[in-house]
Amino acid sequence: MAITTHGTRAAPVKRNIASLVGGYVIAIGCLVLFLLVASELTALTWPVVAAGLLFALGIGVWIRVADL
Repeated sequence: MAITTHGTRAAPVKRNIASLVGGYVIAIGCLVLFLLVASELTALTWPVVAAGLLFALGIGVWIRVADL
């Protein structure tokens, strides 16, 4: 026999400001490191900078979501 709990709701997930700030800081740090490495390996062109922005954005979002 399955036990059910009618009428109970899970508490909403509280979002912490530290995870938001941490996501921004990590994203900026990743962008800086990406651009520094890219400048040593090749010339910095707009496609390289755009790739760095996408990379940093992805890492920042991942950190933000993973820290919930």
